[in-house]
Amino acid sequence: MNGKSDLRLKKLPSGRRIFPCTVALLMICLLHGFQAVEGAIKDHAIPKAGHQFEYPRDFGSHPEFKIEWWYITGHLTSEDGHRYGYQATFFRLSPDPEAPTNSDQHASRDLHLAHMALLDLKNKTFSHQERLQRSPWMAFAKTGDMDLKNGNWKLRRLEGIKTPEFELKGSILADVSLDLKLAAVKPLTLFGENGYSRKGADPKAASYYMTFTRLQTTGTLRLKGKSFQVQGWSWMDHEVSSSQLEQDQVGWDWISIRLNDGRDIMAYRMRTSDEKADPYSTVAWVDIKGNASHQPLQDDMWRVVRRWTSPETKNTYPVEIELSLPDQKENTVFRAHLVPLFDNQEMLGHISGIEYWEGACEVLDPEGNQIGEAYMELTGYGGESDLSALK
Repeated sequence: MNGKSDLRLKKLPSGRRIFPCTVALLMICLLHGFQAVEGAIKDHAIPKAGHQFEYPRDFGSHPEFKIEWWYITGHLTSEDGHRYGYQATFFRLSPDPEAPTNSDQHASRDLHLAHMALLDLKNKTFSHQERLQRSPWMAFAKTGDMDLKNGNWKLRRLEGIKTPEFELKGSILADVSLDLKLAAVKPLTLFGENGYSRKGADPKAASYYMTFTRLQTTGTLRLKGKSFQVQGWSWMDHEVSSSQLEQDQVGWDWISIRLNDGRDIMAYRMRTSDEKADPYSTVAWVDIKGNASHQPLQDDMWRVVRRWTSPETKNTYPVEIELSLPDQKENTVFRAHLVPLFDNQEMLGHISGIEYWEGACEVLDPEGNQIGEAYMELTGYGGESDLSALK
């Protein structure tokens, strides 16, 4: 990577120290799913327009690309009516191009970062854990189909292609475990130009972007020794890239929304160094059949209502927003207010060294009626989270 890098020692809560060397910086890039285009490592594959997706192959890993992640967020309700939000993310980072190209040798050098988080709304607690493993024994991302592992955390496809079913198993230290089935009720949505999603003016600043916006979710949540049956809805992203951010971009604000009327919204605001929306920022509407329509996301469509400052990192995040989006179906402006269920949903990167906010939100109309549910991701805020330092 070009430019500046922070080589200070970072102290973990346990008193251990990590050196933010090359591997740590690569983990930072992996955590956020991008690298600056000019700093992209040569000879990795680059997403291109016109890619012909094939399934189940494209559910699985793409080791010819530098960075890849499978990301799930969801809202759950237990049988006694308590509400939860959860996140499970599996990242894969390939070795440098000069590494051996034999598939077994290549896989053995892959790095795998994973995050798991749970919001317990009743008790107002947010638990999370981060893991870093190397292939192939403790972690892997198989090719040909979705089959991922990081320690005892697992995500795999069980059956079906057009509307498949998945299994997720996860835990957070000794306090939380999840065992969930996720069944797609909408076909796969391809964001961008048939799955080729641009993030900047340079064509290489892009990803292949595949999403199941509505996964009916059932299973068991075990919390502090007690088990609960839960149900709800989840969202799954799968992105494949080798470089996404351009030099003037410092981070992004991203949202996924499930509306009660059966439609879904995905939007990302790629933030420039002057805190404006890059012209390649995008909003996509997904209809009840899974078809997506796209339009540019402009600054006046995304208004910050309230910010929250983390007591631990002192990072300040815009956690409450108002949206004003053109609604092509209704030929009007869709207005919504996103309110976090709990402010302190900050992920602390004790391995990667970068913090970000990933939170469950309610979606309200202008009269205050609940019209949907959402997850919002906020990256690149605060001193330690200034991604421009990595370019």
